[in-house]
Amino acid sequence: MLKFVILFLFLLQGCTYFVAKETIQVIDDALESSPNPEKKKKIIKKQKIKKDKAREFYCSKVKDEEKCINV
Repeated sequence: MLKFVILFLFLLQGCTYFVAKETIQVIDDALESSPNPEKKKKIIKKQKIKKDKAREFYCSKVKDEEKCINV
């Protein structure tokens, strides 16, 4: 039973990696091939907001002086 649980956990990680990889590829394609510059700016702005929120959360949990200088 333990072998199946471990195998299942490894399969989930691979699936998550694949979904993230495909999502990044779709965003990159949209940024490169989209004729609408406003759409590009909107996507980049949302990415920056998410990145800032992730950094803020990380810095609230971990005392990392290198990454949390300006937070």
